Amino acid sequence: METTLNNAGIGRRTLLRYGAAGAVGVSALAFNQTGALAAGGGDDAELRRLYRAALNEGGGLVVWAGGSVPTQEDRTRDAFTTAFPGIDTVIKVRYSTEHSALVDRQLALGGLEPDVIQLQTLYDFDHWKARNALLPYRPPGAQAVFKQYRDPDDTFIGISAQSFGRVVNTTLLSEGERPRDATDFLTPAFRDKIVVPDPTADDAVLFAFYLVTQKYGLRFMEQFMEQRPLVVANSPTTNAILASGQRTVSLSNVSPLVPGAVQYLAPKTDQFMSWPRTAAIFRAARHPAAAKLYLAWQLTVERQRTVLQWSSRRDVAVPAGLITDYNTPLNGFRDFIRDRAAVERYRALITTFIHPSA
Repeated sequence: METTLNNAGIGRRTLLRYGAAGAVGVSALAFNQTGALAAGGGDDAELRRLYRAALNEGGGLVVWAGGSVPTQEDRTRDAFTTAFPGIDTVIKVRYSTEHSALVDRQLALGGLEPDVIQLQTLYDFDHWKARNALLPYRPPGAQAVFKQYRDPDDTFIGISAQSFGRVVNTTLLSEGERPRDATDFLTPAFRDKIVVPDPTADDAVLFAFYLVTQKYGLRFMEQFMEQRPLVVANSPTTNAILASGQRTVSLSNVSPLVPGAVQYLAPKTDQFMSWPRTAAIFRAARHPAAAKLYLAWQLTVERQRTVLQWSSRRDVAVPAGLITDYNTPLNGFRDFIRDRAAVERYRALITTFIHPSA
């Protein structure tokens, strides 16, 4: 159900600019032709230092990222390896719950594979921090990240902000026809037109429904199901169905903020869910310099300007603005999923609507 960066990466001049003159396997010419460094001397010096150290430690990096499609981080990997030639990077995508269970197994038995972990299950970072399994590191730019998105002890940090919210097919609906608040989806025009990822299968989608029912009550769920929504496995499937025109709207899904055929729309009055895509480095990482380089790169201004929805930095406003310009609780999702008993009670409740027993 999780999703990530889908848009094209950074321009070639920006991507190449961190090539370390004199580093193993990297030509000085490739570095020098990139021109001035825009992010600032101190930050760039740290990136150069980490790049050299990453090459010296063997030039490898393994990232485990939460997601529902194995290829969804391919562009991230390609952008990173283009920016830092010689760093052999593997980004393995699984559902966050699968990754976290495998990490716990490997921490207990030895042979930890990932250097960096990047998950939607934010409570896992609390768990690993308590076990002293995370390596404290403050990347350049961390001071600009919203305080709600970073651990005060620097063991994990949000690398972007995303939301499961209203998504529409803009080619089939005029601006005035596009639903924004949850009650807009209850109009007769959207009967048999709604598609959503299964909220009982993903905590993020579940929290999106939780905020709706907190405002409108459980009667909303009865009315919503009377609209005969199509409930599918994950976010990519939802977007594919929207793009095909089989369905035209989704109450809770991830899509770019920028105008397009399938587009995310913030509600007019409803509070909506959002969360920081969070990453951390393990103390047992085999490639700690490369892991630090990856986090530092993710937080560069250039990289933050390419995120799918919002930057996690308060000093980087994408065209749609800052996440704080919107009616979303920055720590709401983290607080919700930390109470696992309450989450499971609400999941069971919503299951009676989405998957009623015979």
